[in-house]
Amino acid sequence: MKKKILITGVAGFIGSNFLKYLSNHDYEIYGIDFDIIKNNDERIFDLNLIDSEKTKDIFEKIKPAFVFHLAAFAGPPRNEENPKLAYRYNVEILKIVLSNLSKSTPIFFPSTDKVFVGHKYPNEKTKLNPDSVHGKVKLECEKLIKDHTQKFFIIRQPVVHSNGGYVRNSKMSGPGSFIDKAIDSIKSNKKVEIFANVKRCFIKIDELISVYKMLIESEKFGTYNLASPMISYYDRLVQICEKNKIKYNKVLIPTKGNIVPLEQDIDSSKFEKTFQIKMSWLILRCLKENF
Repeated sequence: MKKKILITGVAGFIGSNFLKYLSNHDYEIYGIDFDIIKNNDERIFDLNLIDSEKTKDIFEKIKPAFVFHLAAFAGPPRNEENPKLAYRYNVEILKIVLSNLSKSTPIFFPSTDKVFVGHKYPNEKTKLNPDSVHGKVKLECEKLIKDHTQKFFIIRQPVVHSNGGYVRNSKMSGPGSFIDKAIDSIKSNKKVEIFANVKRCFIKIDELISVYKMLIESEKFGTYNLASPMISYYDRLVQICEKNKIKYNKVLIPTKGNIVPLEQDIDSSKFEKTFQIKMSWLILRCLKENF
């Protein structure tokens, strides 16, 4: 019998890519999202998870063996501008999801490096002190999951992007990431000004969902930081352009930003040691597999 995998937020950036990836593997996949534009799959449910009764009915129908809870009020800027909605569509929705899961059902939750503030190269033991709405709601979600079950994967992941050209499937999804939009502009020979002094950890979508899939068959539950080596926005774009043979010299302009912090790095050594892999391994694997 195929293992039943449920993906909430299945129409979003990560969810839709993960669904596509898992469809090439031997799982019975279900998805939930709100206000889906295109849906001809009877295993994909158009549902607002805040509706507790309908959510209960769907969970009872599916009886998932593993849940990837990707549904959220996505994006730090949106959370900062709408704190009440951020709480409702992050924390309250998670409470409803957990109320329909037994303690023996593994759950995956994508957290953020925004739970750390003012720490240089923080690891999983570093004191958590978020000062943003986005970081605070993610941390509260982490605590809810840990109180509910010991079978969880919480991955504190950094900036996620593709190589541009991404079109979302849900009206509720926000715009593409800045990296993706910048790549699309460069391809169209439009001028792009981007920070050369602001450094972050980045991860490509194919690398990220490769990790997600690996966790389905793992029992090494816990909280992990996940990130590639820190690099500036400008240098990251140069990397992508050169790798994909995109001409950028005349349109990509380095600038300086005043974003706080200028540098934000996290320690992924626990993840790498536990699963005995490096980011370079992920990239090689992604090149070999079909996405």
